[in-house]
Amino acid sequence: MILPPIPTPFDREGRLDEEAFRELAQALEPLADGLLVYGSNGEGVHLTPEERARGLRALRPKKPFLVGLMEETLPQAEGALLEAKAAGAMALLATPPRYYHGSLGAGLLRYYEALAEKMPLFLYHMPQNTKVDLPLEAVEALAPHPNVLGIKDSSGDLSRLAFYQARLREFRVYTGHAPTFLGALALGAEGGILAAANLAPRAYRALLDHFRQGRLAEAQELQKKLFPLGDLLAKGGVPLLKQALRHLGLPAGYPRPPYPAESPLWERFRPVLERLKEEGWVL
Repeated sequence: MILPPIPTPFDREGRLDEEAFRELAQALEPLADGLLVYGSNGEGVHLTPEERARGLRALRPKKPFLVGLMEETLPQAEGALLEAKAAGAMALLATPPRYYHGSLGAGLLRYYEALAEKMPLFLYHMPQNTKVDLPLEAVEALAPHPNVLGIKDSSGDLSRLAFYQARLREFRVYTGHAPTFLGALALGAEGGILAAANLAPRAYRALLDHFRQGRLAEAQELQKKLFPLGDLLAKGGVPLLKQALRHLGLPAGYPRPPYPAESPLWERFRPVLERLKEEGWVL
């Protein structure tokens, strides 16, 4: 499966643009297998509880979708969980609590287990942003829970994916790291939740199909072609993704202040985007 983690559009003053959010989801959803809402690229950490609720009410996705949950405590998480459930989300995608992670101890397991008792979830390992490592021992301990469906691992650390394949064979693994997408598939990942899939969903769908059907030379060639797109997006983050979508005429809006409206990587990224667009891989 390929699921774009869609951005949350804000206007230039930082106000949530619900109409643009709905239009962006409607443009991307037909080209993918589902969506992730309020993930890292969806600026989930920048939303108030009231905005999260309004955005979910505006979307109305038709395909399966996940909702990101990036809270610090169970009381904070409960409201967002109930809203995701009411909106019809397939599952949560939950980062570990991080601010006091050094003293969390067994609380990490209790946090995820308490969430999973109320709704299916995927663990989310995103150390680039959270600055917290999700210990492999904790992943292994949580994997048997019937409502812990799997993990999105955005670290790009293929040794972790090798661990999942060797020790957690029934665990569903998605990669969030586009530059190593093919390597992740070779190590058992069933798909990707990739920022670059907002721009080139057909390309990543084709790469996945090549791999599944044994066309490995074609898969490798397409991975090489897509590498600059994923690599620069990993470095440029939300400002670069939203700038690229605006360039393509999609209502992605702007990052919420104080984050910049434009990326210093745009001049390097634009030729990559235009080349892939000419080849039919970009929206």
